[in-house]
Amino acid sequence: MSTLQQFSQAPKPWSLDEFVEIVNGLLPQFLPEEKSHTRVREEMTSRLVRHYTGMGLLDEPLKEGREARYLYRHLLQALLVRRLLVEGYGASAIDNLAKSKTNQELEALLQGGVVLTLTPANPALNFLQEIQQRSAKSAPAPSQSRKVGKADDSNLEKTALPTPSVWTRLVILPGLEVHVRNDFLLPSTHQEQENLWQRILQSLSSIKKKRFNQ
Repeated sequence: MSTLQQFSQAPKPWSLDEFVEIVNGLLPQFLPEEKSHTRVREEMTSRLVRHYTGMGLLDEPLKEGREARYLYRHLLQALLVRRLLVEGYGASAIDNLAKSKTNQELEALLQGGVVLTLTPANPALNFLQEIQQRSAKSAPAPSQSRKVGKADDSNLEKTALPTPSVWTRLVILPGLEVHVRNDFLLPSTHQEQENLWQRILQSLSSIKKKRFNQ
């Protein structure tokens, strides 16, 4: 399976047909699996690339004579735009987001390391606003104070208690347990699953090194 990093140092720009083929090869890694039935899940086409460019969602391609040529940055932009559309964000919400980000920021957005604040076309689809929580535990909500109303017995301030955390203990193997908090959101794309798996392996490796050095 090809990875995004394999295309980051491409020796030359891609033609439109080459670009479309590369985008379609990488798309499954960055789209939520449960969205496989949607129309936006359909493969990228040359017509869609031109359409997204005309809407200002992608940078203008380079030109070699009359032929368009595409770079790694265009690849990042196309993958992000496609993902946002799958998640229910309209073109008006995306606007020039992909064009305004650096390549490093685009990579982070695709790999689940940055929170976006956008208005989705369908408010029920709010996935990208919770990307960071998929790869790291979110802190419990801070306590909030409120004034007691006239109908209360006193005018003293009362503090609302934060929502309690609930942990679930999972036994993976003899000697290996995982504790999951109730507000943890599971990764939904192949790339996010790979990132989580790598973190787990790194944590386990660090334990092994500590034991070896003792």
